[in-house]
Order: sequence, then C-alpha cells, then structure tokens
Amino acid sequence: MATLSLKSIASSCLGASPSFSVKRDVYGYIWGPIDRRLSLRSHLQLIKDDAFNLCIFLVGHEPGFAGWWSQSEAQSMQLAIDVMRNVYAQTGVGVRRLFWRYIDTNEAAGFWSVDAGEATDLTEAFTGPNNGIDVFFVKNVSDAGGWSNSSGPCDKDEKGERTGAVLELRSDDCTVGTNLCTGILLAHEVGHYLTLKHESVITNVMGEDADGNGIGSIDNTSLNLDNDQSAKMKKSCFIRPSC
Repeated sequence: MATLSLKSIASSCLGASPSFSVKRDVYGYIWGPIDRRLSLRSHLQLIKDDAFNLCIFLVGHEPGFAGWWSQSEAQSMQLAIDVMRNVYAQTGVGVRRLFWRYIDTNEAAGFWSVDAGEATDLTEAFTGPNNGIDVFFVKNVSDAGGWSNSSGPCDKDEKGERTGAVLELRSDDCTVGTNLCTGILLAHEVGHYLTLKHESVITNVMGEDADGNGIGSIDNTSLNLDNDQSAKMKKSCFIRPSC
C-alpha cells in the first residue's frame, strides 16, 4: 500500500505549511470540537485525487456569533460536511478545501428565509472563489430543504443562473448527534451542482421525485452513490486535478 505523506499532501493540495493543525488546516474544521471519528489516511487519499473545494457562507453571521447563528450550529455545519465527505468517499470523490465565508446581518437582510427564486438571488448577490462550489446556509428554505442547479455554471459570475447550493440547517437530524439529514441534504444539493439528477430510489443520495414536481425526496437512508454517478461528477469543471 502506497505511503501517504501528511506533510507533502498538506503542502501540495492545501497550501498548508508547518506547523499546521490537522483538524483546522487539513480537514478545514474551524468551529471547535467535532464529535466524530476522522480517518486521516482515507481523507488524505481522497483529497489527493479527484476532489472539489467548497466555499461555505453563513448567511447572517457576525463575529462572536452575534448574528443569526450560534457556534453549535456552525459545528453542526462542519459535522454535515463530514457526513457528505463519507457519502462521496464511496465513489472516490473527495472534498479537498473548505473556504469559510460569512454575510453579515445587514447584507443578509431579506435572506433569512428564502424560496427558489430568492435562492437564485442570493447566489447572484454573493460569490466565493471560482475554484470552489458555493454553499449558502440560510435559516430557512420555505419551499424545499434546499436548492441547486443541476450542472451548475462553471463561472459563478454568470447572470440569471443559480450559481451555488442553498440549504437550511435541519433541526430534525434523523439520528441524534450525527447531523445525518443536513449532511445528506448537503450531498444532494452539491451533487446537483456536480451534474447529478434525481434518481428513482430513495436510498440514493439524489433521492427520488415520485410526483415529478422537480423536488426530490430524501431520508436518512439516502446514503448511496453508484459508479455511473461518480463518473458524471468527475467530469464536472469543479473537480480539481490530482495534487
């Protein structure tokens, strides 16, 4: 089995130099403890090969958690990211870098609760680095759990398009302490951006759209991805080359 060098991968894939923190600089988890077992070897292999970056916006955040979000909610977001990483790992797709951003409460006015059209407006108004998929956490999505284009634009400055994934932090996380539902929802919406469409079985992370209304259904069993989906995702412009 090939040897994976933490120092080398941290430098070449993440731009991290000694002395770095594994949790903060290699995983990108900046919001305090993460009550979840992390497999460093598996993570290094995944971020070294086919992987993408995320730019995560806390919509309505203020330093010191004086805005709409608490620190425990921010920790729930990074737990959800770890659930998503485990879902994508089964097809050899990694989540390499996390860029954390926030939109203060004044700028976020009008985006506390969003519908599909407002989700598009939000992604047009705010944009992160072009080498990562934008993910916006809002307090409420009124007409679904989240929204994302299927095959999202490579240019996030493109007008008239939803140039990111928008979702709510679920309070019914299915399995207490795991943030399973938010993690599945995140994997589902980012999967859309990476070209995936709804499937016909609830156990797939892309869920099913049984009534054909364009809104997919997922639950705590929606944890699977197949090889065809992996191949489609790896063709996305957001998949970064090996490092």
